[in-house]
Amino acid sequence: MATSSRQSSLFGVNDWKAIYQTFSQADFRSYDYETLRKSFIDYLRLYYPENFNDYVESSEFIALLDVMSFMGQGLAFRNDLNARENFIDTAERRDSVVKLANLVGYTPKRNTCASGYLKVQTVRTTENITDANGVNLSNVPVTWNDPGNVNWLEQMNTIINATLIDTQRIGNPGNTTDILGVNTSEYAINLPADTLPIVPFVSQVDGTSMNFELVSATALDKTYVYEIPPAPTGKMNMLYRNDRLGFGSPNTGFMFYFKQGTLQSAVTSFQQQIANETYEIGINGVNNTDTWLYQVNANSTLTPWEEVENVYADAYLQTESSSKKIFSVTSRANDQVTYVFGDGVFSEIPVGTFRAYVRGSNGTTYTIEPSEMNGISVTISYIGRTGKSETLSLQLGLPLTVSNAQTRESIAQIKQRAPTRYYTQDRMVNGEDYTNFPYTLYSSIIKSSSTNRSSIGVSKNLDLLDPTGKYSSTNSFGDDGALYQDNTDGFLSLTVNNTSDIIQFFTDDLASVLALNRANQYYIQNYTRYAYPGTSGGTTLYWKTSSVDSSSESGYFYTLSGTVETPAPLGIFTTTNAKYATTGAIVKLTAPAGSYFNSQNRLVAGIPSASEKTYIWSTILNVVGDGNNSGQGSFANGKGPVTLNGFVPDTVTITEIIPVFDNSLSTVVIQEAILKIELQQDFTLIFNNSLLINQERWSIGAPTATNYFVKFTSLGNNRYTITYRSLTYYFGSVADTRFTFSKNELVYDPFTGKIIQDFINMLGINTEFGNTTAIGADTKVNILGQTVESDGYVNDFQVEVAATDVNNGQLILNPDFFNDITGYVNNGANIGVYTFFQTTTDPINLTRQLIVPNTDINYVYGTKSQVEVVKYEFPVGQLFYAYTDKVFYKTVQDPTVTTPFYVLTPQLDYSVKEGRQGLSYQYRHNANNTTRIDPATTNIIDLYLVTQAYYTAYTNWINDTTNTVVKPKQPTLNELETSYNKIQDYKMLSDSVILNSVTFKPLFGAKADQALRATIKVIKSSTTNASDSEIRSAVLAAMDSYFSINYWNFGDTFFFSELSAYLHEKTNELISSAVLVSNDPEKLFGDLYEIKSRPYEIFVNAATTSDVVVVSALTPATLQS
Repeated sequence: MATSSRQSSLFGVNDWKAIYQTFSQADFRSYDYETLRKSFIDYLRLYYPENFNDYVESSEFIALLDVMSFMGQGLAFRNDLNARENFIDTAERRDSVVKLANLVGYTPKRNTCASGYLKVQTVRTTENITDANGVNLSNVPVTWNDPGNVNWLEQMNTIINATLIDTQRIGNPGNTTDILGVNTSEYAINLPADTLPIVPFVSQVDGTSMNFELVSATALDKTYVYEIPPAPTGKMNMLYRNDRLGFGSPNTGFMFYFKQGTLQSAVTSFQQQIANETYEIGINGVNNTDTWLYQVNANSTLTPWEEVENVYADAYLQTESSSKKIFSVTSRANDQVTYVFGDGVFSEIPVGTFRAYVRGSNGTTYTIEPSEMNGISVTISYIGRTGKSETLSLQLGLPLTVSNAQTRESIAQIKQRAPTRYYTQDRMVNGEDYTNFPYTLYSSIIKSSSTNRSSIGVSKNLDLLDPTGKYSSTNSFGDDGALYQDNTDGFLSLTVNNTSDIIQFFTDDLASVLALNRANQYYIQNYTRYAYPGTSGGTTLYWKTSSVDSSSESGYFYTLSGTVETPAPLGIFTTTNAKYATTGAIVKLTAPAGSYFNSQNRLVAGIPSASEKTYIWSTILNVVGDGNNSGQGSFANGKGPVTLNGFVPDTVTITEIIPVFDNSLSTVVIQEAILKIELQQDFTLIFNNSLLINQERWSIGAPTATNYFVKFTSLGNNRYTITYRSLTYYFGSVADTRFTFSKNELVYDPFTGKIIQDFINMLGINTEFGNTTAIGADTKVNILGQTVESDGYVNDFQVEVAATDVNNGQLILNPDFFNDITGYVNNGANIGVYTFFQTTTDPINLTRQLIVPNTDINYVYGTKSQVEVVKYEFPVGQLFYAYTDKVFYKTVQDPTVTTPFYVLTPQLDYSVKEGRQGLSYQYRHNANNTTRIDPATTNIIDLYLVTQAYYTAYTNWINDTTNTVVKPKQPTLNELETSYNKIQDYKMLSDSVILNSVTFKPLFGAKADQALRATIKVIKSSTTNASDSEIRSAVLAAMDSYFSINYWNFGDTFFFSELSAYLHEKTNELISSAVLVSNDPEKLFGDLYEIKSRPYEIFVNAATTSDVVVVSALTPATLQS
């Protein structure tokens, strides 16, 4: 044993014990100047009362105590700082936090550079080549998808073929990968030998000049595109992407992968083997992904070394054949980097000359719009097939917005993400891993959440089926369908600050809701239809076809006198009811006597049966001039002056006209309405469809008018509630089917390129209402949306439907489909035309309305007295609906009587709407072909991400009160896959990870859904002198803080009681109470006190100061909308 070790063992402990006993009365809790000074003096007074008693402030010894106290405070402060820097929760220096994160295997993220695709717009070459027609293409610019050049594709392929290496041609790429439904082929341009595949260019972004580079990219062995490690190989990959949606698609064409920044190199030599060697590179702004290392061999060739997360953490993955030429990268100040090597056991020790490549980026967060990167000009020198050096000139443009640039991780982010990353152990296995890991992998992801959409167990021999319908189409049949209508008025709210607010409301908000199907359907069902000829005179109008295309045909209407056909005028050029046959009008066309229509609208000779139709409906798409070409019929080009939707056979006649509905108001009406609103008067808007399209069909009406279409009710304080007529059709299922619908997703048929839409097909085997005759023909309606309750619950047992055209939702194909199926008669008794509902309470005390089978309810009798007569003919517990009384009854046995004695008890939890139940139907849901997934995997993991760029853009839109900021689009699957491609490297082999964007759910303000708009009413505190404006601003600021994304996760539930408590805490000196009142007059007080979000939604506050109202007291009036 060494002397020093032995002496320490023998005497050290005793020495320290003696010291501790000596200072047993010392106060070791003293750290600051005052307590240290007091402890010194107290100690002297206790142990040296006779040796020292001079405690005068001017004493020299007291001065020494002051100096010692000051020094003690400094040492204590420094020791405290040092101790704090040893724990990640309390450390404040970035260097300390980074090192502590490294201890748990987490490498803090440096900046992320912007990257994406630039699409080739124009190509030109100096090489002397010709196209298939012998045209010399030297120095001839060829533009992608050039409508003025029928040979553009062949010429562009010819030019690009000339630049490629010998083994490749267009159609014979070096590698092909299908990435999210987009076929991606790689072609290598033949660069001069020893040339780096880097092409620099400069572009202005947000008014700042930035350096960018075209890089060589590939998707080899990956499901995403990445940069090939730069080396002077003399090859540069360009991509050809094809999403099968046509040459005009932004995802189809020749493309280059680009990155922001400048590639730089550094050369160093390691003279001898030193374990755990490091190499510091003094280049600022090195981004988080672009670090490479090559060993320079004696013959000047390069051997790549592989970058890993940690040279020791990956040791368990190594085998005897594994390459040990690995290194890891750590960050330093200003995003400089240090290359770290191993100890010679798990990785090689570097010896010799090495060349490192890094890309320095600007380290800022920004978004690149397509308009900012358009017409980029670059040149690439290449070696032609003759061995001569040539120049390829390109013009490039950004097809889609790029928003993946991000600054380096902050200290707070590192502290939060390092422990989370340690928990996942660098892989995604369970649900917690999938939720947390992406957030730790990229600094631009500020929240993430995962949902296992489909579980393992599906046969790999079959195409993977997603039973929820998100990623695969579904086709199902049922016989418990219910078609019903809801004619509850819609509503809007208006807060007036100036006249421009009123004008914008009429030209934007009101015009938008009046253009919806709900308003149009109400108009069609409730307004006058005009028979033809009717009482207006005129003779029968026959149809004559001039030309036909895929979805419409042109022609004209004519009268017949003997055998003479005379083209007839329409619209304002006639005084008959044909004056209503204008663009947008719907006409009923009847077959000639002795004929009927088949399912393709072709005329069939014969006597029609009860199930065969003798009329069809068509919308007039266009009327040129007077509709008869001044009596000439067809134009010289063979087209007719009238265009009808769909196929219409010749000789059919007009028998009924529904005039077009107009959703725009004239300036005269708007000015009159402005005057009413400025005076805060109630009024209505009345639509008169008996007037012609060149007349003013909208007018201001009295507030008591019953024939209004829009009604304005003043709430005072320049606030209005606006109700408008609305009629909505729904289709539901009692139990057989649960529906899914993606509202904002367009699905294209990959063969025709046309839009295909989810639909309900009510089968022809259904009987006509009131008899046993089959309807005969199927009735197809398209799905427009799903019902979302105020608390966020999606009712997947019903969908909103309409008989509209797939490619044009404004075209009504059958205005009477509801009446035909249900037997409903407008303004009729409609006995038996019912769909029944029961109001139930779920486990968390929220009410839901569920469709009840009509077989459970007897609805034959109109009054209670009629039911009393027959109630013993049914078992106890039978439900009755007395349609005259409009009351539900249930028979209940009187418990005081032993013999059957039934009492009719009203049932308030049942309700009814006009409709029909027990329908047989087909439900078809279509999933987009671009969301195909790997059929070899069986777990579908939906990964929902909140990206910093999208969150910033969305909050800017929410906070904008000038209406100049455009609502940002959600990041697409392709954009997310491009930006966050490395996530796929950490998933399990059995999983298919689909990246999705968050859907924000705004609450309360005008930018929230109508059902979620509300007013926050607060009572001003009696002790405050603050103005109402100051109170509103303070409440709104507290709400913004409450709804900070830091406090909310996917799928959370909002409780107003929680928000109210927060408002009282933050503004207790200003308000004494706060309530939430829905702006919907149909909702009850408290309906919005609990709101749910779906698993992919996060709440944001959309309230403005106009949505916060200061009241003097909470009265019944103030608790109403």
